Amino acid sequence: MTEGVGLRADFTGAIHKTQVLKNIPGASKYQATIWTAETIKLLMRSAADMQKSAKYKKKTSMMMRNIGKEIQAGDERWRIAIGTGIGGKQNVPYALIQDKGGTTHPNVTARMRKWAWWAFYKFKEDRFKAIALTKQGTLTVNVPESKWFSGVIAEQEPRLSAMMQKPVVLRLAEMMAGSSTGKLAK
Repeated sequence: MTEGVGLRADFTGAIHKTQVLKNIPGASKYQATIWTAETIKLLMRSAADMQKSAKYKKKTSMMMRNIGKEIQAGDERWRIAIGTGIGGKQNVPYALIQDKGGTTHPNVTARMRKWAWWAFYKFKEDRFKAIALTKQGTLTVNVPESKWFSGVIAEQEPRLSAMMQKPVVLRLAEMMAGSSTGKLAK
């Protein structure tokens, strides 16, 4: 008669570590999503602050409504895109010049020319002196730099770097592995 040898092995630690490794992409996406949501809120607030100026009112509300996002996973990198015309939002072509400043030449209708001349002569304020009608009938407008977008992104980039550090993501993945569903409770 032969007797069997009883072997017992505890793989719970290895299984937990495997689950942690499986959760790293999800933890990274979670961090990227949190950062993106916070950044969009700050961008909307920055555009809203520009609304206090009467000359930006209509344009900044359009920028606020059309800030979108896309988050995509790469091999070992995430691609986060934030701006107008992203994620199904409408493109706002003047958003860049509002941020960086510069000279623009919008299309001028006869009605706009009449308004510009009326405003210049009626108010004779410095802000209307920036509007110059040339002999060809084009309107030149100097838009000051506001950094409504680039300023917020520059302030938020270090936060994203901190949130995506390996120890931070690993700790989050461990928390996710510890929960029964594998997802972080909100």
